[in-house]
Parts: sequence; structure tokens; C-alpha cells
Amino acid sequence: MKIKLLIILLFVMTAIHAQEFSITDQGNKWGVRWYDGHCDTNPESGCNPTGLYAAEITGEIFINNITYTILSGLEELYIREEEGIVYQYVENEEESILYDFTLEVGDTVEIGPEASCVDDENNNGLADVIEVSTEFIAGYDRKVITFDIGYGSNFSSNLQWIEGIGSANEPTNPDFLLCDLVFIVDCFNNGEEIFSFSSSEEECNELLSTPEVLEITTQLTPNPITEQSTLTINTFQNNTTIIFYNTLGQRLRQKELTNNTTIVNRSDFPSSGIYFYQIAQDGIVVDTQKFIVK
Repeated sequence: MKIKLLIILLFVMTAIHAQEFSITDQGNKWGVRWYDGHCDTNPESGCNPTGLYAAEITGEIFINNITYTILSGLEELYIREEEGIVYQYVENEEESILYDFTLEVGDTVEIGPEASCVDDENNNGLADVIEVSTEFIAGYDRKVITFDIGYGSNFSSNLQWIEGIGSANEPTNPDFLLCDLVFIVDCFNNGEEIFSFSSSEEECNELLSTPEVLEITTQLTPNPITEQSTLTINTFQNNTTIIFYNTLGQRLRQKELTNNTTIVNRSDFPSSGIYFYQIAQDGIVVDTQKFIVK
């Protein structure tokens, strides 16, 4: 009986501490503030010293029979999360670790800031975990990992990773540090609510609010494609794009659509096999489907 109670207790504790969020959750959006110190020292250059832009989850893609989430920001990443580790896929390369939220104090990670002002006094390109804490951020208790990055007299900084959000500097670049440019996550939308860390609520709402959209469905007939097939979109609007990928995630072709139907030709694809298409409206992926070419 005691063993059964212990098993039940362990199950309950595991359920209580189970992560309820992920960087890859659909609806996630980040508002990133950047500061350009170069503008302060060179005001005659006419550049903008500060700005705010969005990074967001824009859909999914299937590569080598694995589902990856598309994270778009300073660059576009294909990522997936498993047991606290966020993996990224880079075309023609093996999968690598983007974030590791299982790290503890004393662990190290390799980082790579590329800037002329950086002087790595240890010359090993490593950042040490100096603190691991739990903080209530954006609606949840999240693990926060703080790294010490000592780069000689020219540059010294702490870097933080926040569970379910990513780097506190720039979510698509966990070690993004430059001399004159500073990036800080100012606000975050978890798909349900917008949380403002330092920007005004008005700025965050304007940047990260998700407009209500009709459900978008598409149909490709016939499928498989032997000569040509017709792709139909139930709700069409301007600025609609279709993008074709192979199973490696390589983009094959892209075109703007002018109405709710378009012809897809067998000759557009190099060989028989499985392919994918994505429909994007105003840059937002609204549908992803698999099809076969014979």
C-alpha cells in the first residue's frame, strides 16, 4: 500500500512540475527593443538610436519526418523542444541545440559574439552558468539561467535565458551580443495575453496583438499529382503566397496568388516523392499541407 501511495505521490508531483509552456507554442510573439549606441556617438549619421520589432511563431514545417516550429525574428529558425532542450535544424547540417534549460550552476555553454570590441580573456568561447532561479514571468513560474560572460576590459555582460521565452536579449539568437547594438525582449504574447516588461502597454499591444482571422483551409485535388492539380483556398485575400518545400525543408519555389484557385504542375518538381506547401497571408503562415508527386 505504501508503495502505491509513493507512486501516486510521485505522479502528482511530476504533474505539478510539468512544464505547461514552450518556446514553440503557437501564438508566441516577442517584442524586441534594440538600442544602437553608434547613433549616440555619431549623431550626424542620421540613424535611429532605438526601435521595436516583433519575432513570432509563424507555423510548422516537416523535415525528415520530424515536425519543426518556424520561429521568425532576425532570422528564420526551424526548432522543436523536447524535455527542456530546444533543438534547431539548419539546412544540410545536423540538428543542434539552441537552448538547454536543463543546465545548472557550474555548467558551461559555447557562445559566439562576433564583434571587434570583444576580448575573450579565457580564449575559450565559453559562458559559465552562475545562477539558476525560478521567477514568475509572463503568467508562469519559469526557470531563469544566468550566464557570466567575461571578455576582458572592453566587454562584460550577463546573459539570461528564460524558460519558454528564450534569450532575454533576442529569442532567435541565444548568444547575440554586439559592441554597439543592444537587444532586449520588452514584451511577450503567449497567445492569450500580452505581458509588458519595459515598453509601454500601448506599444506592446500595437506590435503583438493578434487580429481575429477566419479559419483558412486549402484543398489540393487530385493528390497525388500526376500531371497537374488544382489548389483551392476557402478564404482568399490579397498578399497571399504559396511556398513549396521538399522533405529536407529546402524551399523549392514561391509565388503570389491572385485568386482562390491556382494550378500546380507536375513539372514544377524535380522528382517523385513527398512535398509540402505553405499558404501565407500578409507574411503569416495560415496552412501547411503534405502532398505527393508521382
